[in-house]
Amino acid sequence: MKKNKADRSFAFICLGASMLLLAAVQYAWLAPTAIRVVATANLLLYGLSLFLFRRTRKSFTDPNLHVSVRAIMSGFMIKFFVLAVAALVYIFSMRKEVSLPALGAVAVLYIVYTGAEVRALLLLLKKTDHA
Repeated sequence: MKKNKADRSFAFICLGASMLLLAAVQYAWLAPTAIRVVATANLLLYGLSLFLFRRTRKSFTDPNLHVSVRAIMSGFMIKFFVLAVAALVYIFSMRKEVSLPALGAVAVLYIVYTGAEVRALLLLLKKTDHA
């Protein structure tokens, strides 16, 4: 998978989630604070996915195979822990006004971005000669 194609897929996911958030504003599916939480998490996941994808793609050129395995595993851990810290900050700052649908939407976004990143990396490995 080319670099531009992967970047476009991440941008498409970000744009699709943003369009769903605009629909949520229009039809009042979520509270305004919940929409801000999901929008912030969407941008955070978009930036992290781009950064970690590029970092992992660069590790594929290293002759040591362990470098790419470490890059993939650390990328997933970094993304998960950054999102977990952001969720904890949100939960502790809002206390009783925490929106569970917003946290669920953020979890779905995490799965979508991670799935897109894995797919892009697998397609990248399939096209290059690593055997």
